[in-house]
Amino acid sequence: MAEHHRQERTAGRRQGIRWRARQVREVLQPQFRAMSGIAAKLARARATSQPLALSDDDGTVHEVVDAYRVHDALAATQGAVQGWKVSALVPEQQRLYATDRPVAGPLFAPFFHHTLARMALNAFIVPLLECEIAFLLGRDLPPRAVLYARAEIEAAIEAIVPAMEIADGRWPAEARDLLKLADDMGNGAFVAGAPVYGWRDIDLRGRDVVLRLNGLEIGRGPCAKVLGDPLRGVVALANAQPLPAGGLRRGQIVTTGTCTVPLPLKAGDYVADFGDLGRVALTVG
Repeated sequence: MAEHHRQERTAGRRQGIRWRARQVREVLQPQFRAMSGIAAKLARARATSQPLALSDDDGTVHEVVDAYRVHDALAATQGAVQGWKVSALVPEQQRLYATDRPVAGPLFAPFFHHTLARMALNAFIVPLLECEIAFLLGRDLPPRAVLYARAEIEAAIEAIVPAMEIADGRWPAEARDLLKLADDMGNGAFVAGAPVYGWRDIDLRGRDVVLRLNGLEIGRGPCAKVLGDPLRGVVALANAQPLPAGGLRRGQIVTTGTCTVPLPLKAGDYVADFGDLGRVALTVG
């Protein structure tokens, strides 16, 4: 008899769990459908290099978690997440996203390239070229209740990666910032240089990156421009989780923001010279 009652209680608990799960699905399903709709519009705009209109904003993205749900929907069609583009590292930028922590957009595999990359200018809408310092993760950094210390992040980083980013946007410039976050944080393409593995004795302060187009210098900026120490951006992002699409994983990179003034992308041969950190080359036709 006792065993019979135990089985009844177990069956009742399971039924209750299934009922609550069904309730959650019923509440969230319309939200996920809406986010999938925005994701489909963004993917189509990116594939066709045609901008969206403000009228394409259906009002469903009204907080950071909504933008991240769009990223989850994009991940189903855009391929693996190769890295993250961190932004809003200071409070005045965070207020634009109605949050008190950094945010990030995924760098999807089809738009992730390596040095000596070639790409077409007409693949973008309003492209801007930036030179950036990124970091390669050698281990997962899952979300947790206790904040990560800097030493833990340093131990998790395998290499510094000099890089270029082509920033681009599918929304009009006047669109809400949360929509731009949903739009992969404005990523158009990413070009990674060779990883620098012996990085722990490298001081980024006092180093400049020089950007050249067809051999002529067109830009220059400090490698430590972001927060005076780009590694602080990785620490901040690790402590701003959870992130969409599985979060910070081994083998991904975290790019921390531009070292140079963003410049309109033109056709030609670009070289970003990071000194002894290496060079990153890109040809745009």
